[in-house]
Amino acid sequence: MSILLICLLIFVLFMVAGYAGLALQQHLTSEHKTGETKGVVGQVSGLVSLLLALVLGTLIGVSWAYFSGQRTNLENFSAQVLRLDQALAQYGPETKPLRDKLKEGIEKGYEAIWGSGTVDPALLTVAVPLANAQGITDFLATLKPATDAQKAALATASQYASMVEQSRLLISLQVASAPVSWILIAILVFWTAALFFGIGLYAESNALVIAAITFGALSIAFAIFLILELGMPYTGLFRVSPAALEQTIEYIDK
Repeated sequence: MSILLICLLIFVLFMVAGYAGLALQQHLTSEHKTGETKGVVGQVSGLVSLLLALVLGTLIGVSWAYFSGQRTNLENFSAQVLRLDQALAQYGPETKPLRDKLKEGIEKGYEAIWGSGTVDPALLTVAVPLANAQGITDFLATLKPATDAQKAALATASQYASMVEQSRLLISLQVASAPVSWILIAILVFWTAALFFGIGLYAESNALVIAAITFGALSIAFAIFLILELGMPYTGLFRVSPAALEQTIEYIDK
């Protein structure tokens, strides 16, 4: 089920909760409409509103920090790939096959994530970077440096190859664990539905009240949509900017 559909269902749930409160108020007895009763319900609604605001703001911040962290990881990865390619070029023409393979892998990854509408989840697992890391390690092991310059270049290449492998694995491992759990989302939905029910319970049903409930439900549903989408930086609607990777593709193997 897509994130957009989930958030649409959450919006409908909020509206149903609000309408249920509006409908139930017509059947309340006089003892349920006293000032004291309304005051208690209002105080509880205020408490839930405060909790909802705090948790909602915190989760949006967590998701944005996760999204920004992935952008930083991608930038670091791109810089390390360029330095690895530069070190291989300094070694000599013997490293041309690895440089070509490195560029081909970067281009395929870019095309798979930013060039098409859907992304194969297998591309974001650790299986792909582990296989590529082993291939790079095996290739570097076959090199036999003959000069001091080649020895230095090989040492630099090995260092950056290790950094590239670690950065790529880190991206996959972080993607495997979403920044916000579905349990927290469920708690948010429960609190919000209860809040809208309480709001509708003592509000006079009119066009303005219905419009306010609709706007509030839409706003919180959209906030949940942002939380979930920011937690999918490579497969969601808001994807990490590929600018760093585009620069890498432009200057690699030159």
